[in-house]
Amino acid sequence: MQTRDKASVIRTLRGHLHRREHAAFVTLFLDGEVQVFRRNDDYLKALAGEALCLLLEAPQAAEDLLTEYEQLLLAGEISAPYSTVIGLAERLDSSTLHAIARTLRDEHRRWSERRQNTNRKQLEAAKALSEPVIEVRRVVSSTLMRFGDPNASDAMGIRRSVFRSSQERAFLKALSLRFPALLALPNYPLDQMIEFSRLRELVGKSTWAYAKNSRVDAVLIVPDEGDPVAAFELDSSYHDRPEIKTRDEMKNAIFGLVGLPFYRLRAESPETMTTDDWYAFLTEEVAPNIDVGKRLRTRSTGTKFIPA
Repeated sequence: MQTRDKASVIRTLRGHLHRREHAAFVTLFLDGEVQVFRRNDDYLKALAGEALCLLLEAPQAAEDLLTEYEQLLLAGEISAPYSTVIGLAERLDSSTLHAIARTLRDEHRRWSERRQNTNRKQLEAAKALSEPVIEVRRVVSSTLMRFGDPNASDAMGIRRSVFRSSQERAFLKALSLRFPALLALPNYPLDQMIEFSRLRELVGKSTWAYAKNSRVDAVLIVPDEGDPVAAFELDSSYHDRPEIKTRDEMKNAIFGLVGLPFYRLRAESPETMTTDDWYAFLTEEVAPNIDVGKRLRTRSTGTKFIPA
């Protein structure tokens, strides 16, 4: 067997999970080469916990697979919530798993109590500081702009969702889940991620005028810094119209000039595409081609040391 790298293993495991191929998932997870990096990888532990949750939902789960998960839990190689461990314990009638579940439940309770105590202390500290000890010259102005009745606004159909279709909603959710380290934004204007003043001389007047006022269905950016990593457009039969094709070509030309990956995706049946379907597609077709590269940088200024 050829040596596997972690990224390919994760892609394969996610594929098995998406297709509910439980036996194949466990076989790969227990592979000797995978074991090398599995024990110290929290993501893989959580992934196996997710696989166990899905297996327990199946009405006829193979007992040998459940036993394999029991051994992995006992070895500390799976991260699963209390309710999942209880479910497995009841399936296998395992007193040992019941004990582990009780430990997880107690840890969760202690964590919740610590969090409540921390929040209470923060509130007490904020209350104690309500009278400033040292005056600072900082003025914050906050203005709430609300015209009319929000309920009337809903009734009149003035306010709307940022998603233009259920397909966009499902796609953005999959995008956020598949690339958790990046920020996924819907219906984003091009002039917020491209400096059009520098493109005016490189493209035709009509292309420049159209693109600077257009949007993409979704964009992935580096959190905090805002650097775009990739953009996405969900096409449909609407894009077969000649005038729309012309606009699409203009948008393609702009992205070709700026060197930003731009994916045009078209589902055969958009209304049937689920978040899981989009997740699998992103894993197989998009993830291998996403390269953050030099976009991962910080513009924050810090203290610099210079020779005295």
